[in-house]
Amino acid sequence: MKITTTITLRIGKPGAYEYIAPGTPVNLPNEEAEYLVSRGFSIQEPSKGSKSTDLIDAIMDAIDDLKPDAFGKDGKPSVKAIEEILGQGISGGDRDKAWDSYQCLTRDER
Repeated sequence: MKITTTITLRIGKPGAYEYIAPGTPVNLPNEEAEYLVSRGFSIQEPSKGSKSTDLIDAIMDAIDDLKPDAFGKDGKPSVKAIEEILGQGISGGDRDKAWDSYQCLTRDER
C-alpha cells in the first residue's frame, strides 16, 4: 500500500535500516501501512482511480462555469481557462476525458 509519512520512519532490518523523511511517499506491506495510518504516522495515498474520477468531476463542473470565449476553434474548452477556475494544473488528456463525459451528460438532458 502506498502511504505518505507524517513522521520520520525507520524501515528495514537491523543493520540495514532506511530512514524515510516526513512527507515522503513509500510503498509498504498492507498490514504495516494500515497500522501506521491508524496511529496517525502516515496518510494513505488515494488510489489513482478515485483521484482521477474526482479531478474529472471537478473539470466537468468547471466546464459548466466557462464563458463562451473560453472554448477553442475545435470546440473544446481551454485547458488554461479550466485551470484558472480550478486553481491547479490539468492535462489535455484530463480535459478531453471530462469534455467527453460532459458532452454525454448534456446530450442525455436534452
